[in-house]
Amino acid sequence: MSGFSRSLAAQAAAKCIIDTASQLELLDGPIATAPELAEAEKELIIKMMAELKRRSGEGESGVALEPDEVSSLFTFVFAKAAEVVTNMYNHQENKFELAGMLDGKIPVYADDKITEEFKRSPFPFTCAANYLEWYDAEGDLLGDNDPVLLLFEALKWCFRLSCHLAIVIVEDKEEE
Repeated sequence: MSGFSRSLAAQAAAKCIIDTASQLELLDGPIATAPELAEAEKELIIKMMAELKRRSGEGESGVALEPDEVSSLFTFVFAKAAEVVTNMYNHQENKFELAGMLDGKIPVYADDKITEEFKRSPFPFTCAANYLEWYDAEGDLLGDNDPVLLLFEALKWCFRLSCHLAIVIVEDKEEE
């Protein structure tokens, strides 16, 4: 097998983000999904991982991220979810620019209502804080799990739940 493994740590990283959404009372029913969202998630995550790999090849040893960079990654996938949902409803192609991925200066090209609601949401910041707290608390228990894969498991769930939130905003807007 080529690198496949089962990971309770990855499951716990995902659960950390799901629990965060529950704590913030963002999950009041089934999660909205669509094939377009799954494809967009795959494309985005692959591009982000490639960028981190490229970055680590530029003289840095491994992919060691500062807490601010981790926080930026959560905000980045949150913003990209707003864009993906906007593009889905407008039948537009996704163009994943990675500007701001690690520095928090993330341009957002999304529906005004989604953007307005997302700017007020504590979700990405709380996800980042909870993830970092979880990671620090688990430390020794994480064993030889790849820290980047654990982070990306959490980021995938942040993206999925952020897409759900954006869809709820669009649906609420349509009901007005």
